[in-house]
Amino acid sequence: MRRPVDQFMRELTEIADYRGKPFGRANLLFRAEDEHSQEIAKRFKGYLVLSDAFKCFYLESVEVMNTQARPKVKEQVSEFYGLLIPRLSNAFLALCGAERIAIKGYPYQGYTVLRNVYDNLVLTSAALQRITDFYSIEGVRPEQVEYDPAAARKLRKAAEFAVRRQMTGDQSGLSPETRTEIDIWDSLFDLETHGGRLSATNSMEWLRGQGTLSVVPRFEERGWVMYMNRFMEIAWMLHRLMPNIQPPAIPFEEPWPKKWKILDQSFSETVSALTEQRGKPIGDALVELVERKFPFHPELQFPL
Repeated sequence: MRRPVDQFMRELTEIADYRGKPFGRANLLFRAEDEHSQEIAKRFKGYLVLSDAFKCFYLESVEVMNTQARPKVKEQVSEFYGLLIPRLSNAFLALCGAERIAIKGYPYQGYTVLRNVYDNLVLTSAALQRITDFYSIEGVRPEQVEYDPAAARKLRKAAEFAVRRQMTGDQSGLSPETRTEIDIWDSLFDLETHGGRLSATNSMEWLRGQGTLSVVPRFEERGWVMYMNRFMEIAWMLHRLMPNIQPPAIPFEEPWPKKWKILDQSFSETVSALTEQRGKPIGDALVELVERKFPFHPELQFPL
């Protein structure tokens, strides 16, 4: 028998009492999250400036598309244009969500969100370059009358496998050094996404009997920096796809192209700094990946 709503609420509030404060222990989390956010704001101003500039540019781009470009469209646009725009918007929202999670003190959890964004952006770039097509990466065939979930999953997996070979694998044309670095980069995503093996290292002191188990967020540089670097790299990939929201033969006017180029240079300098300043080869590897496999610029419009 269901309890009345007021009883349901009252009993839950009572069991969550902590030192006379309703849900008092949850406030420990909230305070720790705020402290983590303040630490990021204090120590990583460059990251926040680039990230926020990127978000502003994306929002401005959508506004330009809706208010300036779309009214100029007089002919039927390819149905693939309608499939592209939601994919980019979903990627943007996922990046924003991942950042909120990470800034509040859960960088490894934000890191796992980035994996799915990366996969979708690689597929999107491949479709725009006709390596695959938007139907295949969505798992549908336009001639099908009824949707078959099993067939859709099979088609998506086949498309993803073929795309990976040409975008980052043995048919990609990327240098052997870059392919090796990307394989390591990719495997680290797998370690955290499937089993949380990277974040589990935060419990090592407790496992050794040398510390208490803490589940309250606290700043930990290794996890944050890993998240931050991956965010910048994947946000750059999304930025590289942005020129494709320009309808065919309807380029965005200045200052949009100039702003795009400033952001593109900023992302490139930030990613390459991993190699130039810190000696980590993944920086140069990601620069080669983005330059070769996301070859878009403001002078291009939607190509399909």
